[in-house]
Amino acid sequence: MLCALVAFAAVIAVVPATSAAGRTKAQSSGGTIKVGSISPATNTAGGLSLPQQKSAMEAAIKGFNKRGGVMGKKLVLDFCDSKGDVNQEATCARQMVDDKVAATLSDFTVFNSDASAKILGDAGIPRIGINFSSVAEWQSPVSFGLSAGPVAFFVLMGADLIKAGHTKLAEVIVQTPTAGTVKSLLNPGFKALGGEIVTEVFIPPGTSDYSQYVAAATKDGATAALMLTDYPQTAPFMDAMSQLNSKLALGLSASSFTLDNWKKYSRYTTKAAIADSYPNVTSSPKQFPGLKLFAQDMKAAGFKLNELKGQATGSWLSVLAFKTVVEGAKPATVDAASTLAALKAAKDVDLMGMIPPWTPSATDPSPIFTNVSNPFMYSQKFNGKTVQTLLPPVDVMKILNGNA
Repeated sequence: MLCALVAFAAVIAVVPATSAAGRTKAQSSGGTIKVGSISPATNTAGGLSLPQQKSAMEAAIKGFNKRGGVMGKKLVLDFCDSKGDVNQEATCARQMVDDKVAATLSDFTVFNSDASAKILGDAGIPRIGINFSSVAEWQSPVSFGLSAGPVAFFVLMGADLIKAGHTKLAEVIVQTPTAGTVKSLLNPGFKALGGEIVTEVFIPPGTSDYSQYVAAATKDGATAALMLTDYPQTAPFMDAMSQLNSKLALGLSASSFTLDNWKKYSRYTTKAAIADSYPNVTSSPKQFPGLKLFAQDMKAAGFKLNELKGQATGSWLSVLAFKTVVEGAKPATVDAASTLAALKAAKDVDLMGMIPPWTPSATDPSPIFTNVSNPFMYSQKFNGKTVQTLLPPVDVMKILNGNA
């Protein structure tokens, strides 16, 4: 199985590990610590956008600042909207370097991930909670993901659907520069489980007729579709399914749905294989203690719980991770260098039970997914009222590497 992954790695560009040379020293200023974040809050082309990731990050920082910030200093967010643009994404990375942030939090740099990885890696700026989307990010020495990234959603969705008897799968994905690599990454592990992706469906920005994509998702005998899409693409896809009376089973990412969304499409969502990196806000705080504080911070910022997407949890958790790791190390100065050193030294970090104990410097033995330090994902079920997060979490890297 590893041979297949190595062969795939040889086909795509890999950004080499960066050295300490040329790194920018970021410093906290007075009573504040500057942290950055890069994601497409808007999208000029009408494609993938994640506005709630930004607003939830702002809410999280406001909440943590009210509780004393980090080492008594308030966090200041330096947010850069990549707008889904290749050049702008690189510009955002350079902004983080110029502004000397201590770390970036919950980055989603899918449109020019290689350039962003190199710029931030060369500067030695740690990326906490990065949403991995390319080999350059998986292998960057400054990547400290709190999950294995969006591809891990596909892994767990697919595994659950295969176990349910859907051995021929369609991959439905928003068209991005890295979208074409997903099938090659996933199929070795899926084949080891007795299934495979048999057809790929790429949804371009600005599309309106989704019936063609539903039809395409049934090619070559596919009976289930893995949806690596945000809600603005998933909703019209399900509308088209209803119009065509499609019997496709779905694999859905909880990061793109609110509780209201789950309820609106209960015809499909109650039967779907749902995956998320983090517990859903409607799950039990007794099982996941951090949910109580997360919900408190979001409510204080004006969010209603039925409006929150899974992506909001990732934003909040990245702030918690930064605070916990830095305060555990107690550096004299909070800057990129001291944050990076703290991440490398930290072990079994407790993030309020939201994910298993986290060792940021832990690595995966595969030749591609090197810096996946938390290989676990959660299967979830929507019961018509709440989203239940199932325990124990699943090691998706074992599935991806064909060792499940």
